[in-house]
Amino acid sequence: MNAIVHWLAVPVEQKAETHAPPTVKYEVPNAVIVRGLRTAYVGIADNKVAEQLLAYPDVETLGAEERMRTEPLPGTPMTWEMLESQIPLLGAGHRHQAAVGLGDVISALTRKARIPECGSCARRRTGLNRITVWGWWRTRKLQLQPEG
Repeated sequence: MNAIVHWLAVPVEQKAETHAPPTVKYEVPNAVIVRGLRTAYVGIADNKVAEQLLAYPDVETLGAEERMRTEPLPGTPMTWEMLESQIPLLGAGHRHQAAVGLGDVISALTRKARIPECGSCARRRTGLNRITVWGWWRTRKLQLQPEG
């Protein structure tokens, strides 16, 4: 089931420190936020929270036409659809509850760099996954290591 995503234009506030990044004026739980200098674009799937935000006089709905004219993150290949696909996952339990191995980290980085994974890379990833880099406190299925 696809949730209806509301895109809102919410004002941001600059803190007293000049080097501090701007923050969203109102509290927005479980949302994708793209911050600008004066306005933040907020994508939210919760109808109740969207209605509460729209009750403020300086919060507006971001229409499809305006999204077409605006680049969400200038200089990156990120699209509104890519951002919108992340919103229903917010607030839900993370699908990957196991520990993360070094091979998976390197594989993710090379995928981001658009380097294809060959058979040797897959074997190397499996071998490097014996080294846990994140989530060592979670229970991880024991793997027998070959002798040598």
